[in-house]
Amino acid sequence: MTPPALVKNHPAGPNSKYFICFPPKNKLARRLQQNGQQQLTASFGVMENTTYIGLSRLSAMRREMDVIANNMANMNSNAYKGERVMFEEFLKGPAQQQKTSFVQDWGVLRDFRVGKLEQTGNTFDFAINGSGYLSVDTPQGRRYTRDGHLRMDADRRLVTSGGHPVLDNRGRDIVIPDGLGIPAVSVDGTINVGQQQVAKIDLVHFENEQELRKTANGLFATTQDSIPAPATTTLVQGMVEASNVEPILEMTNMIELTRQYQSTQSLIDGENDRLKMAIQRLGRNSN
Repeated sequence: MTPPALVKNHPAGPNSKYFICFPPKNKLARRLQQNGQQQLTASFGVMENTTYIGLSRLSAMRREMDVIANNMANMNSNAYKGERVMFEEFLKGPAQQQKTSFVQDWGVLRDFRVGKLEQTGNTFDFAINGSGYLSVDTPQGRRYTRDGHLRMDADRRLVTSGGHPVLDNRGRDIVIPDGLGIPAVSVDGTINVGQQQVAKIDLVHFENEQELRKTANGLFATTQDSIPAPATTTLVQGMVEASNVEPILEMTNMIELTRQYQSTQSLIDGENDRLKMAIQRLGRNSN
């Protein structure tokens, strides 16, 4: 007896990647002719759809695990904003037939709540108390950051921890003059050294912060939908903004997600085992 064969993309099985074909001269073939091949094809299609739905969920959970791991890795980074993966339902299926619902990650949203302000006592540490960003100059162009852990470089420029010059409200580098005393910064960003006003730190605000494009080292770039405007927020000298990530919550989310991942993987394995058993039984019935 010729064994059953798996044929890809069989015309009789539009809803299934594989259609099971048997030699026509056996009991199963006659049964298929009586009951209709489409019914058998649909049953295997349902089993495959279960696997595909599970795989789509696994893929989404892997993405979510990466985001949670990144949050945990940056929980001690100044002004870091926690991120969350957003999901949506993705429907797929032929026209005029019942569609299958898959899981699809829509994108990553950032939590822009202000983190805890921590006192450092350092002259060049600044916390932004509210919504706003510092403007900095980089080789890639102007970027924006909330990390106010600044320093003075060899040229006495005010720079970020990554060495990028902080800009004033005229778009120029801020240079601290020597020999005039310790710089003092007012709440609006005005820098005074002794009796001399040196510059005013450029503080900007974005109407829709979610549209900002995240780059490296805690910097953000603008897009067409994110246009900077002068900020009305205040600066606090001698303090920095901590990350707004909650370590216990992130750890709990990771544990729960790991359990869901294992459960979904078990479901897929079970469906694969049932599919194998069905194929074996059909093969035995054909003899």
